[in-house]
Amino acid sequence: MQNVRLSAAIAMCALAGCAQMPAERPATPPVTAAPAPPAVSRTVSEAVTRHRRAAESARQSGDLATAAVQYQVLTVLAPDDATNTRELAATRAAIDREVREQLAAGNAAMAANDLERASSAMLRVLALDPAQTDAARVLREIDRRRLSRIQADRAAKVRIEDTVAIRGAMRAQAAEGNDTFDVDQAIEMLRAGDTSGGLRELRAYVDANQGNRAARQKIGSAVADRARELEDQGAREQALNLYEQAIALRGDSGAAWAARVPPLKKTLSQEYFDKGTRAYRTNLAQAIAFLETSVKYDPANTQASLKLKEAKAAREKLEKIK
Repeated sequence: MQNVRLSAAIAMCALAGCAQMPAERPATPPVTAAPAPPAVSRTVSEAVTRHRRAAESARQSGDLATAAVQYQVLTVLAPDDATNTRELAATRAAIDREVREQLAAGNAAMAANDLERASSAMLRVLALDPAQTDAARVLREIDRRRLSRIQADRAAKVRIEDTVAIRGAMRAQAAEGNDTFDVDQAIEMLRAGDTSGGLRELRAYVDANQGNRAARQKIGSAVADRARELEDQGAREQALNLYEQAIALRGDSGAAWAARVPPLKKTLSQEYFDKGTRAYRTNLAQAIAFLETSVKYDPANTQASLKLKEAKAAREKLEKIK
């Protein structure tokens, strides 16, 4: 019995000793270094070098649009390179600046009707910025004007050929003493658009035939008809000149169309007064010229006379200051 108790005590002591021993820890795995970021591939490096050379070459040759495209590609290939972003911004700024300059030059050329210079400027704008709508609009207008010019040149050529033929016929008939034919052909020249040539022939006839009242009335009416056409087209100064020519060729102012002269003069006087008033603060010399023309057409235009006097006084002050 004692042996049994002893064996049990020994067993309990052994169990207590095992309970006090620390538990065995699991083995710690060896620490390994984090993998290094992969280096930029050789292919990307070569592409960066190639696009950078292309960008620099394009910029040096003045091809800013191509340079901007190349720098844009570089910002994608090497996004961490601040140089590419900076160069792209500088190139775009240069493009914007040149677009503004070329637009201004092209619009100035259009105002001067210099279509070649305007076309060159607007094409440069589109080369820099293909989406530039103003330049595209101006180029369409240039094409329209060129077409109109071609058509006008063709019409003028036809008129010249007709005039030459008419003059030849007039000379042939004049040798035969056919006065009626002379007048009719000169009037046809006038109607065909050769105003100066027609008037020259008609004046020559009137000078040689002062007493032919019927022919002079016919001539005066024909010239007045041409004057009415010009007046309807808005060419008031040319119309006024022809009305006055018609009166002189007719030899009196008894025709109904002679009444068009006074209102035309007043209208032109007011137009030149308005032009002079607008130019007064920006171009004094031009303002004076406009106002002098206004007074010439209508000496009774008090506004124009006073403004002309004021403009001349201002010019004298400026000259004294200088």
